[in-house]
Amino acid sequence: MLKLKLNQPSRFLAFCSLLALIGALGSVSPLKAQNATAPANATAPASATVAPTPERTMTAQEFLDGLNKEVENGNPQAMVALGAIIQNADTNSRNYGKALELFQKAAAKGSPEGYYQVGAAYEVGQGTRTDLTKAIQNFQKASELGSKEADFKLSQFYLLGVGVPQDLPKGLASLNASAKAGFPPAINELGVLYVLGQGGVAKDEKKAFDYFNQAAQASYSEAMLNLAVIYRDGLGRPINNVQALKWFILAATYGSQTPGLRESVIAVQEKLKPTEVATAEKEATAWRNDQIKKAQEAQQKAQEAQQKAQPKAPADKAAQPATNVKK
Repeated sequence: MLKLKLNQPSRFLAFCSLLALIGALGSVSPLKAQNATAPANATAPASATVAPTPERTMTAQEFLDGLNKEVENGNPQAMVALGAIIQNADTNSRNYGKALELFQKAAAKGSPEGYYQVGAAYEVGQGTRTDLTKAIQNFQKASELGSKEADFKLSQFYLLGVGVPQDLPKGLASLNASAKAGFPPAINELGVLYVLGQGGVAKDEKKAFDYFNQAAQASYSEAMLNLAVIYRDGLGRPINNVQALKWFILAATYGSQTPGLRESVIAVQEKLKPTEVATAEKEATAWRNDQIKKAQEAQQKAQEAQQKAQPKAPADKAAQPATNVKK
């Protein structure tokens, strides 16, 4: 049976911000080729109409070439992104040492992501020997530069006493900092502490539910799983197997690989009538569709904001009507 437990530090979070990182590189190495903006000194006949160039999908090689160019130009975000690609490549292309070198170069330029990745490499011994002291030092540097992922990492080390003496106040402070910055794993972990009454906090199942729900609304699958357990076991609220099944389904849909998940789904289904199972499935589908819609709307707003922020080419001076002409 699935139970709530405090997570151990793991490599899982090492690449948690890479999609955002690659997205941030969009203005430099876009995944789609954008229409070219005319240079400031360009002129054209007033009557000329320039047809927009259709967008085309950039090939993987073109993207990598652009990334390498940005690395050569000293872009730390590009260094982290390229390092992660090398680190996660197929077996023949994977090179942990080269990836670590790129992460270290990014860190030297003051990149919090760079420091985070160096810390993660030392934590598990990829491209170097395992060294928890150096791992924690680099996570601390990343934290000082504003990395919510690093705050979460540090919280796990201090709460569990891994690599450092156990320090519950320090661990809880790091966890709260990460959660306050909106990092879903940290928000979920606060829920775990409150439902178990661990980590220096008093047991509070209502607070736990609120934290799990907040992280689940951010599409974090482990929080969905914890919500399901709350509903299934009646922790701080009446047992509700329809809601438990809904959140178990969503946890699986959003990628939870927790052992025992399938068995938990079956066990809850057996307690429900077919109509209740159908209700849970319908609610899970509706919730997911709503999340997809919100994500699409957010993406559209971001694209519109980016387009507005792009500088416009100056109008052709020859086409400007003359004003205040003195004879």
